[in-house]
Amino acid sequence: MARSKKQKIEVNSNDSLQNVMQEVYNNSCTQIQDAQKVINEISAASNPEDVDEWAKLAKAKTDALKVKDSAIKIKLDIGKLQNEIIKNSGDVAVAINNSPDIVSKDSFARVRELIENRNSESK
Repeated sequence: MARSKKQKIEVNSNDSLQNVMQEVYNNSCTQIQDAQKVINEISAASNPEDVDEWAKLAKAKTDALKVKDSAIKIKLDIGKLQNEIIKNSGDVAVAINNSPDIVSKDSFARVRELIENRNSESK
């Protein structure tokens, strides 16, 4: 996979917001694909013989599904943010101020956590 280039984040810049949202969206799509690939590989390659093996496989699948679920939530949050921006005629500040539940510190913390988890898994 190609390494994404570093983005310069600028406050109150629509282009910067768009680039960040696109990067997060692309990373979310990649995480969904990777999680589904792991689930498929586990299902295809496994033939557990005892309960302990079944439990380990179930945990691995559950972990992959959690990553997939988080990535889907991020994609939905991006869609909600885009919808609010469009409703407010492209004014990002008004969109965020009118809908603080869409973008919050928690949203960015989740994005950071997912990216860090993805980076640690790829090493």
